Amino acid sequence: MRGFCHSGVFMADDDQFDKEVYKTLYEFQLKGLESVKALHAKHEDKAAKYLTFTSIIIAAMSIFSKQYLFDVENKSFIFYLIVVLMVLVFLSLSSIARNLFHVLEVSKVGKLENNKDMVNYFTQNELTTIYYYLSIDMAGVIKTYEDRNSIKVNYLNKAFKEIKFCGLMFVLTVLLIIVDILII
Repeated sequence: MRGFCHSGVFMADDDQFDKEVYKTLYEFQLKGLESVKALHAKHEDKAAKYLTFTSIIIAAMSIFSKQYLFDVENKSFIFYLIVVLMVLVFLSLSSIARNLFHVLEVSKVGKLENNKDMVNYFTQNELTTIYYYLSIDMAGVIKTYEDRNSIKVNYLNKAFKEIKFCGLMFVLTVLLIIVDILII
């Protein structure tokens, strides 16, 4: 049924209007899905970068520890303080790695069906129905990504806080090693 709106502009029939609304809804959900998937990947990328940083600190700490622990003959108070700091740094690094591996953990997130039943669904239904139900399916997939992203953010925040603490302990340890070596 065609008609004119108040301004005299020609309006499309109801079916065409419905089709555009459902198509717009579908495209909106599709963009939302792409957005949460990209965010999901960014969290994992950030965790991988943090893990690289952590690996560098582990390697540096191992070298410092080996050199220091086996080369120092005079076991003063500073020596024992440095050993305690080294243990704290290694414990902190373990905590960081644990949180980052939780971010990188393979987890089940939603996906849209693409099997034979879906092919039949497409061929046996109206386009507006297809847009509508695909939009609903995408909303469910988006929700699983959002839930998983929330978990990833939580672990990333924990890792970042621990990285700050670990960095401070690492710098303090290195400075004390330098002081102890220079005092000898």
